[in-house]
This record gives sequence, C-alpha cells and structure tokens, in this order.
Amino acid sequence: MKKVLFLDFDGVMVTDRYQTQLMTTNSPLRDEYGAKFDPVCVECLKLIIDSTDADIVVTSTWKMERGLDGMQRMWQVRHLPGNILDVTPDIDPIHRGEEIAVWLEKWGDECRYAIIDDTPFTDFFREEQLQHLFKVDERTGLDDETARNVIAYLGVPEPEIWKGLM
Repeated sequence: MKKVLFLDFDGVMVTDRYQTQLMTTNSPLRDEYGAKFDPVCVECLKLIIDSTDADIVVTSTWKMERGLDGMQRMWQVRHLPGNILDVTPDIDPIHRGEEIAVWLEKWGDECRYAIIDDTPFTDFFREEQLQHLFKVDERTGLDDETARNVIAYLGVPEPEIWKGLM
C-alpha cells in the first residue's frame, strides 16, 4: 500500500525560528522558489521519508503559483528528501481538508496517509481526516517528536538512527 504525506510548507518547513536565524546572520531569506526551508525540519522530513518510503502530496498554497512541475523542480534544485507525487487541487486554500478529500476520492483506496500542517484550527479539515492530522508549532515546524509520531502512525518502527539520539 502506498504511503502519502500531505505536506504544508509555511509553518511546517518554513519556520519563524529559521527565518530569524537567517536575518541575524544577514543571509538571504528566499531563493527563486520562495522562503528557505528550515534544515532541522528537512532532516525530520528525511527521517519520515527514509523510514516509510512515503510520497509527498503538496497542500501548501505554494502549489498555486508553481503547480506540480514547479514543486518537483524546487525539490530537485533544493536537494530535498523524497518524491513529490502530486499537489492537491486548488479549491479552498484555507480549508485544506476539502482539497485533500478530492485528492483522496481519486487515490484514497490505494494509500495510507498522514497530514502535516501547522493550522491551529481543526475545522479546516474534515472530521474523518483528524485522525491523520499531525499539527506542528509554526515557530518550530516539523520536529523529531512529530516525525516519530508520523512514522509510528504509518506503521513503521523507529529508524536505527534514533537509537543513538536517545
């Protein structure tokens, strides 16, 4: 069975913490694709991908400007982990649950999924999606704890790399 991560960017991969760090070192906050991703969050995403072989479906509003091809190109240029399988359709950028539901109507029987988002409002998702939702703090984004929870949820034991971190 295919495993899928519905992934938001702002607040999940782009964090206040990293943007502040870039500003204090006078480093560029953006590249040609947008705000730079927090390397800590990228490492956490890598752990999920390496442990589950999940593909990524972009839910972020970034998809509206760049589309699937642009997201895939950004992933290659930035050397990000995993594979961008698709983007959700553009229906309602606030209530992502509707966009996810439409995507799942086509592919849902063939996948197990997790949603990673920073929204503080669960009503942005459908009730049946809440068990798949892993909320992160927008200031720090995707972290080790969330990564472990997503990996466990997708039915994969913790990777060997964490044994040395405990």
